[in-house]
Amino acid sequence: MTTRQARLSLLTPQHPAKAALRLRWTPIAVAAGLLAAQIAWQDVAQADGAPTTAAPGATSGTVPLRLSFSLPAPQGDTHNGKLPLYFEADNLEGEADSRTRATGSVRLRQGGLTVRADELTHTQADNTARAMGHVVITRNSNIFSGPELMLKLDTLEGEFIRPHFWFARTKAGGQADLVEFLGANRLRASKTTYSSCTPDDLPDGTPGEPDWSLKTRSIYLDFDANEGTADNAVIWFKGVPILAAPTLTFPLNDARKSGWLPPSFDFDSKSGFELSAPYYWNIAPDKDLTLAPTLSVRRGAGMDAEYRYLAPHDEGTLHVVGLPDDRVAMRSRGLVDFAHKGNLNGGNLLSQTNYELRWLRVSDDDYWKDFPHGLPTLTPRLYDSHANIERQLNSRNWGLGDSQTTLYGGVQSWQTLRDRDPLTDPTLSNIDTPYRREPQLGIRSRSGNDTGVMWTMQGEFNRFTNADPNKPIGNRVHAVGQVGQSFNLGGLSLTPRLSLNGTSYDMDQAMANGNRSASRVLPTFSLESGLVMERPLHVFSRDLTQTLEPRIQYVRTPYKDQSFLPLFDSAPRDFNQYAIYSENAFTGSDRISDANQVTVGVTSRLLDNNTGVEAARVGLVQKLLLADQRVNPDGPDPITQRLSDLLLLGSTSVIPNWNLDGSAQFNAQNHAMSRGLMGVRYSPGPWRTVGAAYRYTRDASEQLDLGWQWPLAGSVPSTTAQVRNEALNDPLNLSGRRPINGNACGGTWYSVGRMSYSLRDNRLTDSLIGFEYDAGCWIGRVVAERVSVGRAQASTRLMFQLELAGLSRISLGSNPLRTLRDNIPGYRLLHDDSTTTASTGSSPITTDD
Repeated sequence: MTTRQARLSLLTPQHPAKAALRLRWTPIAVAAGLLAAQIAWQDVAQADGAPTTAAPGATSGTVPLRLSFSLPAPQGDTHNGKLPLYFEADNLEGEADSRTRATGSVRLRQGGLTVRADELTHTQADNTARAMGHVVITRNSNIFSGPELMLKLDTLEGEFIRPHFWFARTKAGGQADLVEFLGANRLRASKTTYSSCTPDDLPDGTPGEPDWSLKTRSIYLDFDANEGTADNAVIWFKGVPILAAPTLTFPLNDARKSGWLPPSFDFDSKSGFELSAPYYWNIAPDKDLTLAPTLSVRRGAGMDAEYRYLAPHDEGTLHVVGLPDDRVAMRSRGLVDFAHKGNLNGGNLLSQTNYELRWLRVSDDDYWKDFPHGLPTLTPRLYDSHANIERQLNSRNWGLGDSQTTLYGGVQSWQTLRDRDPLTDPTLSNIDTPYRREPQLGIRSRSGNDTGVMWTMQGEFNRFTNADPNKPIGNRVHAVGQVGQSFNLGGLSLTPRLSLNGTSYDMDQAMANGNRSASRVLPTFSLESGLVMERPLHVFSRDLTQTLEPRIQYVRTPYKDQSFLPLFDSAPRDFNQYAIYSENAFTGSDRISDANQVTVGVTSRLLDNNTGVEAARVGLVQKLLLADQRVNPDGPDPITQRLSDLLLLGSTSVIPNWNLDGSAQFNAQNHAMSRGLMGVRYSPGPWRTVGAAYRYTRDASEQLDLGWQWPLAGSVPSTTAQVRNEALNDPLNLSGRRPINGNACGGTWYSVGRMSYSLRDNRLTDSLIGFEYDAGCWIGRVVAERVSVGRAQASTRLMFQLELAGLSRISLGSNPLRTLRDNIPGYRLLHDDSTTTASTGSSPITTDD
């Protein structure tokens, strides 16, 4: 029959029937074919041990077949070559025990494997399918299309001539002269072009070249081992070869893999042009090592190494930077940063022993100025090293109910970087050297629940030393105990507390009063009450709950002269919504402020009824002194002003896409603002955010910050998942490459940056500005960063990065992503589907000579 009248779906078992029967496209042939398949399927069911059920009118022990135009894939092992085959074609012919030939819009399905072709011949003896004409094979969402295919269905071994292909895991594909299937998850391709780009057609209608491509003589992919190996590989970008190697290996996803990472390069005003070629060694699933030889045009050769490890109860990193011969400073330079933490629980759920080690040191005082980028600390001139251990115990003590007790100890030291030439900038040399704890031993315990009597106790011994010989050193023993109870009277809460604070000193030198020892014991009583009131509210088309929460606290601590005592770890508390309710105006244990005061505040919040998220908050709080405060954290004179500064607080996200927050501290005497902070952020969607912040401190600083990530030109998708789904809707339209984001017609330009401007000094203190270009299958970044290292000094760095999507996020050039994430509030990594910022690491690539 030459015209197509119907579609035939035929199930073909992999056990041949006893009698041979040729099939032709006639009603009799259809019936005979179904009968032969039915008899053969009985053998499959019995061989697999599957029970058989006789249908009405059928011979006992047989399984009836059915005519279907859309047979679903059977459930089971998709690698099992003995699964039945489902044929669908315009015409079928063959011998039931030898071969089956299908023509006209052929479709073959076995488990998760689907083959489409104009013509397909299946041989029973070796379970081999040979397909010709517009062949498309789909498995595990991977797609191949080409003119001719030979495939052994038992082992998934075979050859595909001149195919185009696309891999779901990497969202990229290409074309090859020949693809050899070597099993379920392995293949080899010859003369391959691989890319994630969809090239634009040329004016004459022929396909153009992709923006980037990996061209190889041969490529081997092992999806089980997550490894691709390419021989004579060259990565081309815009027609220019940018990376070549005799042998190049790369991971097939973002999993870790040993090998050379792409070279990194940038320009630094302190070091000139810098080039780094990092090598990543995946030592084991729980440890790895990155070695990055570096070359600076100005400073010479160096090495940057990072070792990481992870165990069931321990984890840590060792980061070492070495510059053996700095040609600028004419000496060796370097950094050592070792961090480790773990626990010694031993399976005991009632107690935990945790410990932490940190050793951070640099070679010289100028290190922070010469290498300001990527310092592992927020205080570039103070480097903390410590070793701490603590053991937590849960028990019942003294008949007061459950308690949590912690024993702790440790040592702590600091490296302070001083300006070697104070005449260049005298302010830099005025840095206070922190005290070292050698050692610190203590115990603290508290009640384990919030009902009934609440109590806390702490005792601690410290040996304080200092690198500055002009500072006093000595021992301190400190103990404090507190007991209180909370009463809940409906919406009103009432909490009285009583604490006793004792401190004893044993100094190596005489103190200001001439003695080498001293002690101090002070009691503190406080009474705090709060009330919570609520009412429903509907604004901005949202159902909200508004609260009104007044709070009042009374604190009484007697005065005791402490001016002769050393200051080991005490400092004035910051003035904020939490510190203003503190019973002591100092941190640490060397000073206890006298108090006879009342603190009054009120807060109102808006809570979303559907999510419980706080949509807005506004509050004010002020402290009233009932007597002079003689221990003043800001100077030697007592505080006689009865009203403290007034603190105003506010934040809101009620307006869609807008977030506002701010605080202001007003002086009660001159009615002027002492400090203020105001921030606003507008985020209408992914990869669109603009934020500004104003900071003011009277007679100290006034600064304006502006940060943004915003598209300048081109279309921006809602999420990359949406774009990927749209790209996958037409899986048979294979040019070999697909965009991951954006579109094939053009990319999207983004502007990113942050600027900090000192209104007091009329200058830019720190700045960061850059551009990102998202072409869908690749991302380009250029970022310039300027960091102040003094009033008259700054370090400038220029970073370039080329990220090739679909090649396991291989990035060429320096990696500015961490800089962007740390400096731009709300920055989001391009091609990121999550709601949080993505990590800044890149997958390794290996080149072997």
